[in-house]
Amino acid sequence: MTTKNQKNKMIIVCGGRGKRMGNLTNKVPKPLIKIGHKTIIEHKIGYYRTQRFHEFIFCLGYKSKLMKNYLIKKTPKSIFHDGGINAGILKRIFLVKKYIKDHTIISYGDTLAQINFRNLINSHKKSKCLLTIVAAPIQNPFGLLNWNKNGKAIFFDEKPILNHYIGYSVISPNFFEKISNKIINLKDGNGIVKAIKYLIKKKQVNIYKFKNLQVTINSLEELKHARLNYKKYFTI
Repeated sequence: MTTKNQKNKMIIVCGGRGKRMGNLTNKVPKPLIKIGHKTIIEHKIGYYRTQRFHEFIFCLGYKSKLMKNYLIKKTPKSIFHDGGINAGILKRIFLVKKYIKDHTIISYGDTLAQINFRNLINSHKKSKCLLTIVAAPIQNPFGLLNWNKNGKAIFFDEKPILNHYIGYSVISPNFFEKISNKIINLKDGNGIVKAIKYLIKKKQVNIYKFKNLQVTINSLEELKHARLNYKKYFTI
């Protein structure tokens, strides 16, 4: 029996400058940096295909022509939209809202998690929320402190395990009907942060708990770790 492809589309946000990667992103955007013999984005697409996803919407920006020329050979049926260099994450997604006709997965271009996307979408549908965000427990590398107004310590926790948003979410088709233009137009990641906080107040944010393999590449140190351990993460 042939397994059907997922009817849901996936939006991949990959338009940022990647400044924390230093000189590596002067010539290529972060998703085109290699880990092993493949680029970050190629690892991602390969895993998504194992989950029966073949329809992608790429939200481009920094070095968009280079990204499109690379991606169109790998995913010729995809949709590409250049939101410019300065658009924030939420604005990039908003600019492709005409393609959001069903519950749609959002994926950041520098994160890979071995998520069961069918379960993720089902969790979102069952919740009846406008937004589902994927959270994973990650150990903080530092001890956390808090203190009172007199400078006396009132709390200390050594390297606690905290729940992190790992760059995967699902939005409903009417998501942007509830978000103001002021929030949508905020720069960098401020828009998505404000939107999540607003929807939390409205009890419209569902949490999908994820405890399996995931890697996010936001810095040179994280890239080094991924390159040393990529066979553990990228097993496809």
